[in-house]
Amino acid sequence: MATIKFSLNDEYYSKLETAAKNKGMTIQDYIRYKLFDLNTIFTVEEAVRRVQVGDFKGKTFSLPDLYGEEWTLERGMAGVFGKNFYNYISEHSDLGIRDQGYDKKTRREIYTYEKKD
Repeated sequence: MATIKFSLNDEYYSKLETAAKNKGMTIQDYIRYKLFDLNTIFTVEEAVRRVQVGDFKGKTFSLPDLYGEEWTLERGMAGVFGKNFYNYISEHSDLGIRDQGYDKKTRREIYTYEKKD
């Protein structure tokens, strides 16, 4: 896999970071999305949507549970996605998604959802 590097000044980096965050994507995913018109289902926004419309109220789940057979992320990318999801729900407690800790057996972070009525 090729690695591309480029430099940005603080202003452009901040704009890129904000645009990616607003889409619920990593900067890397956002660049792929913009350059190659690649949409991915592995965004924070999509994961939150799946929790809210799925049957997760009062149950424990991990990110792969939200996607079922669609879960295709390899270990490194899954970790980045998981970290972004964790950070997002930590900053948005009003969503009702709570971290329950790390399950050493499955090597996954576990969450619960308490829907706000």
